[in-house]
Amino acid sequence: MSVASNAVTDWPPKFSTGSLALQSPFLLSPLEGVSDVGFRALAFQNGAGLTFTEMIRARGLAGRNRSTLDLVDTFDPAALTGLQLMVTGERDLLDALGVIEELAGTTHPQFKNIRAVDLNFGCPSPDIIRIGAGPALLKRRGKLRAIFEALSAWKKRTSLEIGSVSAKIRLGLNSVEAEHKIYVPVIEMANDTLDHIVVHARHAKQRSRDLPTWSAIGEAKTHAKIPVVGNGDVFTRADAERMRTETGCDAFMIARAAIRDPWIFRSLRGTGGPATPAELDLAIAAYEKTAAQFSIKEKFRAFHRENFARMKGHGDAVIPKNAHMQ
Repeated sequence: MSVASNAVTDWPPKFSTGSLALQSPFLLSPLEGVSDVGFRALAFQNGAGLTFTEMIRARGLAGRNRSTLDLVDTFDPAALTGLQLMVTGERDLLDALGVIEELAGTTHPQFKNIRAVDLNFGCPSPDIIRIGAGPALLKRRGKLRAIFEALSAWKKRTSLEIGSVSAKIRLGLNSVEAEHKIYVPVIEMANDTLDHIVVHARHAKQRSRDLPTWSAIGEAKTHAKIPVVGNGDVFTRADAERMRTETGCDAFMIARAAIRDPWIFRSLRGTGGPATPAELDLAIAAYEKTAAQFSIKEKFRAFHRENFARMKGHGDAVIPKNAHMQ
């Protein structure tokens, strides 16, 4: 679908979601093994409008699992951060949010820095789909509506400063579901419950290297009364401008491009280019300091050490092994 009336004029477009007026329309995706507090800070400093934790299982939070709680590393109040949750139903969603609220007022004051909550209905992991979560929920309209309504109602009554609630979806479990546009009723349910919706323009059987169907983002936009965030193969400002022209999307979620180069956000905004050697050295030092200060999990630290070494021209010339780069 081409939306010719959305030709690019002023750049970048302004973007707000809920009560959050963002510094840019470029959102850092919730990246497993990548999106820790140090990396999110780097992305935000370079122009990301909103950043997200990696996908966190609501049941783990509800059960106060220590390793799950540690993933909510929202220590930096300056980097606008959202919590992304994987839920199986409204009960585990509300239980998890209740734990977040309780701990924010007692043992985990950093949880007060959560400014948004996003629900994941896009993770293609077979383990997630097997338990009926992620994209497996997209066809279960009654259950999905109950989840959306529960999140919306919680936002209105919570003591936390939650500015936006949203969901990230794929086009379905497979090509058949995508062809039948099962994502359209999801958009319509989101219209009166969520502040924006992220459309990853692939179905769950596709890998990141497979060509996304941007026309589905345009289709979603025609049914949406809330902002639509496009996701899939935006690596340059030209890509973002083309996605906006072709689909009419309001904002963009950036994943692999940010892994390759955390400075991509200033290139997308048109305010700068890749990091200079001096900037890279400062960023490495800042990341290591943050990681040590907040005892960041080794899976994050090891990935970023290897990735920074690649950016400095040391070690392998390829991005370290990561599920997002497949």
